[in-house]
Amino acid sequence: MIQRKQSAYLFLGSLALGAVLFFGADAVFGVFPGYVPIVFGVGVLAGLLGVVSIFMYRDRRRQHVLVLLAQIFTLILMALFAVAMYIGDAPDVFTSSSDMDTTSRMVTMGLLFCAYAFFWLARRAIRSDIELVRSANRIR
Repeated sequence: MIQRKQSAYLFLGSLALGAVLFFGADAVFGVFPGYVPIVFGVGVLAGLLGVVSIFMYRDRRRQHVLVLLAQIFTLILMALFAVAMYIGDAPDVFTSSSDMDTTSRMVTMGLLFCAYAFFWLARRAIRSDIELVRSANRIR
């Protein structure tokens, strides 16, 4: 079946978002405890959209839309983390330091970037499947 590549990408993207929520949210938002439920809500929604879209392989158009929404929510999550790191007195994030908080912030942002990249790869593979099915229908 043509679905396997994007299923792996979607699973890896959702796994990266789960790792962000499990490891990174508390370290970044320790300064702003009121934002933690918002971050968990957006992160869980993006992760669930990724997992649910794995099982939507029969309706590729809907799967494409769900992955696009997961990408948008991942971007929102990236923006929330970046704003929290900037406002949370972390302008020296890119300096070399052995501080565990700085390392945690960088790993969190890296995982968010990986999740976005995996969702982008999945959406690209879904789009190529849509084109493949469309060309097969033209041959018939």
